Amino acid sequence: MVSLGVRIRDLRKAQDLSLAQLAKRCGCSTSFLSQLERGLSSISIPVLGTVCDALSVSLSQFFSGLEADDDEGDVKDPLSSVLRVSEQVGINLSKAAIKYRFLTRDLPLRGFDIVVGEIPSGYVYPPAAHDGEEFGYILEGHLRLWIEDRETDLGPGDSYHVVSTSPHGYQALGSESVKVLWVQTVQHLEIREGVPVSRSSA
Repeated sequence: MVSLGVRIRDLRKAQDLSLAQLAKRCGCSTSFLSQLERGLSSISIPVLGTVCDALSVSLSQFFSGLEADDDEGDVKDPLSSVLRVSEQVGINLSKAAIKYRFLTRDLPLRGFDIVVGEIPSGYVYPPAAHDGEEFGYILEGHLRLWIEDRETDLGPGDSYHVVSTSPHGYQALGSESVKVLWVQTVQHLEIREGVPVSRSSA
């Protein structure tokens, strides 16, 4: 698996950018980006978003490149792909709290991205809106879902589907983490920062 730092370095070099040039575009220091590329520093969601903007790639495109470097990992057919569990990309960005595992490759003709998200117990993600659509299927645990002014508690086997321009958010309930299978419209994958809450509000 390619690390976040290596992915940034590869994209930077592919665009023939120096560290200083990318740092200027991002508003970051050259030393920070150097440490990031070498795996010596972590990155938050807002900073990663800024780096992606500077490199003219979406988050979906960025993470689709974090795949095993072998022949089987190459996408040779634009219409189909097999992704073995050992090749699936897992990430946990600082401040993100949710651990994401990407189940799709960057097929040129795909219309959606699929990830498994693991939400730590007691974390809340306030309602927010974005473009596209979002589908969620609860694999493990219990999730409190907000869509506009509606609140619904979901358990294993339950699902939801929302036009993502409607503000929506969620909270992991109980003492265990919650695993959700998410399907989102390509180019509109959102990785959001969560807020820990007290047990009394769960």
